[in-house]
Amino acid sequence: MKKIERLLNLISALLATERPLSRHQIREKIPGAYAENDESFRRTFERDKDELRALGLPISMEEVPGTDPPLKGYLIRRSDYEANHPVLDAEEIAALHLASNLIHLQGDDIDSPFHKMGGVLRDKAPAMGEIPREKLIDTCMHALIERLAILFSYKNDKREVNPIRLVFSGSNWYLIAYDKDRQAIRHFRLDRIEGQIELTNEKFETHPEASEITQEPPWRFGEEEKSVELKIDKSHAAWALETVGERAVYDELSDGSIILHEVVRDWKIFRSFILSFLGSAEVMKPPESRKAITDWLESMQ
Repeated sequence: MKKIERLLNLISALLATERPLSRHQIREKIPGAYAENDESFRRTFERDKDELRALGLPISMEEVPGTDPPLKGYLIRRSDYEANHPVLDAEEIAALHLASNLIHLQGDDIDSPFHKMGGVLRDKAPAMGEIPREKLIDTCMHALIERLAILFSYKNDKREVNPIRLVFSGSNWYLIAYDKDRQAIRHFRLDRIEGQIELTNEKFETHPEASEITQEPPWRFGEEEKSVELKIDKSHAAWALETVGERAVYDELSDGSIILHEVVRDWKIFRSFILSFLGSAEVMKPPESRKAITDWLESMQ
């Protein structure tokens, strides 16, 4: 994960600049990503650069203006991506491009919507992992790309929704969408959709909460929703709030600790989040969630 984060930060830095960046300017742009030792940094950067090029990312090498003697610099021109991809911006396409080469969908091919959105298939080196492919995922991706409303049956009810996002969480695919009849955002597990998904000709505008949903932590994706209160010690409070993001709801106590109020739809993922604090976090409510974590810990002894 550290390598993927470093590669994504490198892509972001090369996309964000209008003039070529030297190696050392790149290191300054993404502090902490590379070793302080110059030789170690050079070797790692060269490997990263070569790997991104091998994956098909168009890294240009040009002379840095105003340098004497001339220095070589690097950048990725947004025009190489944006012209043919009106749905996503350049950084989103580059990130998708990287992800599509590191993590493959089962049975992914050149006709898949994932590929058409910017994913580039690589048939030489194996991927780091493979995600199972639901039979309805192509239809959902097509609806997302074209911004088309869709119809399907779910729990014996007919649903008409505007898709917002597809999420793979807890070994399952979920469609997050705006349910028109219920006038609210709902999560639908793809393998529980009954029959086929019907595409409509009705175009929709991007939901105003779409950008917030893309930044939510993974335990908020799923079907069964519960509210959990988690007390976190002062020493870990800042990190916890950074992990949860801007939509975190919490109370700050007099000793500097916080009570985090979280919407949890995937308990196993949230449980891993709790355990990352070791003894510095405690489930307060509801009682069944508090009991679930204590029972699980006792079973491990």
